[in-house]
Amino acid sequence: MADTTTPTDIDEICRNVLKKSLRVRRGENLIVESWTHMLPWANAFVLEARRLGVRTTLLYEDEATYWRSVEACKPADLGRMPDPELGAIAKADAYVFLWGPEDRPRLAALPSEQHQALTAYNGRWYEAAAKAHLRGCRMEIGRATPPAARLHGVSPTAWQESLLDASRVDLTALARDGARLAGRLRKGKRVRLTHANGTDLELQLARRKPVIDDGIVDADDVKSGNNVTSFPSGAVYVAVDEQSASGRVVANRVSYPGKGPLEGGRWLFAENRLAEFEYRSGGESFQEAYDAAGVGKERPGFFSVGLNPKIRVAPGLEDFERGTILVGIGANAAFGGKSRAAFQSWLGVAGAHLEVDGKTLVADGEIL
Repeated sequence: MADTTTPTDIDEICRNVLKKSLRVRRGENLIVESWTHMLPWANAFVLEARRLGVRTTLLYEDEATYWRSVEACKPADLGRMPDPELGAIAKADAYVFLWGPEDRPRLAALPSEQHQALTAYNGRWYEAAAKAHLRGCRMEIGRATPPAARLHGVSPTAWQESLLDASRVDLTALARDGARLAGRLRKGKRVRLTHANGTDLELQLARRKPVIDDGIVDADDVKSGNNVTSFPSGAVYVAVDEQSASGRVVANRVSYPGKGPLEGGRWLFAENRLAEFEYRSGGESFQEAYDAAGVGKERPGFFSVGLNPKIRVAPGLEDFERGTILVGIGANAAFGGKSRAAFQSWLGVAGAHLEVDGKTLVADGEIL
């Protein structure tokens, strides 16, 4: 990994995560999971945790060995969680995951059945983490690798620097803004999103509790099942009424699903479903995934408001850019909705105007 970070950067952010995000305490048990390219970060987390009197276990996956295993072993065998790891989760208080593998585009390019088998452990991990009341954090810097940057068409240096800047943001400020927005969204009924680029969309809310991802994992998050955050972080999500949508969304931000960027997206909703769509580039991959998906793919799913003022270049975190509104279709169960569709996609609009029941929440991209 062509890493531009310094030991000082790493130490500072590790302290932020342990003290302010996960709020680890002396005598607690921490697991750090790392891949080869993130070992400097993993070692810094271990050292900082020990300074805090936290008992720490490091789980390590070697990149080269993983890919040799993918070629030589049955995917189902690699997609099972070892019992000792499940036992460790059951006894842990906090967990830091340093994203891997480094070559995530290679993983995303595998045939869908093989990819699903290799990652089949994911659901069981989250079940075990919720049962253990684990406070978890996914470190997004692990995804800012040269292979991923080439796939997304961004500079790996700019990507890493954006994540580092966004990781230094005051989490209490994000929490305060998130709580204020969530309160308005919880009570609202009708949402209207507009922009001079032609965006004019109306959605209905369903009195569902918004999900706040402010980078802090507190007791309320653990209780509600939102016990794993991303770092950096910063967004409020709400599941909308799946049976109500009309109008148009014109994206002015790139969407970054796993198989490559989607640029210049335009969606038209009619009769409460996605009726037309087009993209300036990347539309073939959207079409392929959309055609393969089943029931619920065309229904409105959620929208989000970004909170983090330092996100600039961050594929996969476009929802965190402050003031940016994401509109999503398909699966929304993770945000308290009813849809468990085997599909999810989104468009991002920065600099937009967002109203709830006629009252402005975001004006020209500024959160009021």
